[in-house]
Amino acid sequence: MVVVIDDDNISQHGALLEKIYRFRHALFVERLNWEACRRPDGREIDQFDGPGCIHLAYLEGGEITAYTRLLPTTRPHLLTEVYPHLAQRGPAPRGATVYEWTRCGTLPARREGRTGLIDPATAGIFTAAAEVARARGLDGLLAQTHPILVNRLMSCGWDVEPLGLPTRYNGHAILAVYARLMPDTVATSRAFFGLQASPLHKTSLHAPRAPAVRLPVPAERRLHA
Repeated sequence: MVVVIDDDNISQHGALLEKIYRFRHALFVERLNWEACRRPDGREIDQFDGPGCIHLAYLEGGEITAYTRLLPTTRPHLLTEVYPHLAQRGPAPRGATVYEWTRCGTLPARREGRTGLIDPATAGIFTAAAEVARARGLDGLLAQTHPILVNRLMSCGWDVEPLGLPTRYNGHAILAVYARLMPDTVATSRAFFGLQASPLHKTSLHAPRAPAVRLPVPAERRLHA
């Protein structure tokens, strides 16, 4: 199941947050060699883990096997502070109904030996991001991702708009995109991953909705599934 931590319940999840920061350090620093994020205490925390941040943790037996984070674009976020050069086509969408999708990863041991299959933790965390976005009335999510994952986003029912061209960063290809939430994104995501029900813990299903504000979309810049 996926537990959602936000400003409303963060005080109740101190122990889980500790697991989250240590999971992120083990995955992104120790496994993927994000040396700039290395900390002597083994906790991967950055300047964006603050007010408005939404943590999604996939738990199995009380342990985290997948995780992702959503950041409000009404505050400084990765695309404004770390990757502004990726938005080559102009300013990226921002506002109360646009969040940034970051730090998405699954415990490597869960993926190994599953050739051609998607691990349930990956399926759960990916679908949970769409469900949280819908529950909170979001228009879409910004992301900086490997270009190959754009196909997965589209297969899951997101309407994906590249914000620039792929760029090399720390030896890897990275692309900034805006993924619009469509009316059928959640259903399509569940179908793509073969999920019969929501992966969200029942207490995470009734999150407050943000006011719906639609951003104008130049037709020539849209990339459809």
